Amino acid sequence: MRPSRFMATLVACALLGTSPAALALEPWTAPFFAAPKGPKPPTAPPPADVETAEQLFGKLEFDDANKVAERVVKQRGLSHDQLVRIYKVLATTHAFLDHEDPAREAFILLMTYEPEYQVDPNQGPKVTTPFFEARGFWRAQSGKPGIEVAATLRAQEPGVLRVTTRDPTHIVKKVSVGYRFTSSGDFITSQVAVGASVQVDLPIPPPGKSRVEYYAQALDDRDDVAFEAGNPQAPKTALVDTQVAVPTPPAGGVGSKDGGDKGGGGVLSSPVFWTIAAIVVVGGAAGAYFALRPRDAAAPTQASLAPALQCGAARCN
Repeated sequence: MRPSRFMATLVACALLGTSPAALALEPWTAPFFAAPKGPKPPTAPPPADVETAEQLFGKLEFDDANKVAERVVKQRGLSHDQLVRIYKVLATTHAFLDHEDPAREAFILLMTYEPEYQVDPNQGPKVTTPFFEARGFWRAQSGKPGIEVAATLRAQEPGVLRVTTRDPTHIVKKVSVGYRFTSSGDFITSQVAVGASVQVDLPIPPPGKSRVEYYAQALDDRDDVAFEAGNPQAPKTALVDTQVAVPTPPAGGVGSKDGGDKGGGGVLSSPVFWTIAAIVVVGGAAGAYFALRPRDAAAPTQASLAPALQCGAARCN
């Protein structure tokens, strides 16, 4: 071994912590230039969230956007807004990728969450065809899906919320309702049945409270919000009717011991009495007018005419 190579070997041994004999089996430069072996580590998939799917769709990366959307819809607890947005991406990318049946099914679910959805006709028949098939499916159903809440609130009386859930395809598993008499703080929540005019009883409004905030959400088997009327972040509001009903006074006659028509119950306060009196007065006035009216001089009278013949200037006999 030449001195220069021997010194390089010693230096390499010192750096690598090995012996000259081990390095003699291979070229001394091998430890420094050996290429890494084995497959490259896999690239991490993009995050499965609505924003990422929308960004990929905006870049026309339909395949990646579709894969992200497929992962998102398998998650639990999606909000109503997230469901609508992710199914728009899923249905449209399925259509552009020629996945006809998945595209139609995705459009059906999209129109479950947003019944008034309309596709952009400029996207072409690849997208419009499964959309129209999905719309035909919904036209054959008994009604549009959704949820509605009617509130009845009066001062010093218990209130009522009536919840109506329309679910033709039976995807709703439970309905959650919340309310509060303040503009902040926690909602008082409960679960109600799926149906029409399901009643939720409210307590008497607290003193000084003139409105109630409420919401109702229909949840599927993944606890996704299929439809909603308001939500905890943007609740609906109903005002308390502060008008107090005035009780009807007891009926009383002219001869009552309170005297006359006191309390509004006498004969003179009766609308029937004044109606009859008006008819009598009008009828009497009309009779008096015709009885006292002078006879019209121009009116026709009975008369007889005798014929007369004239003979020149004299009357003929």
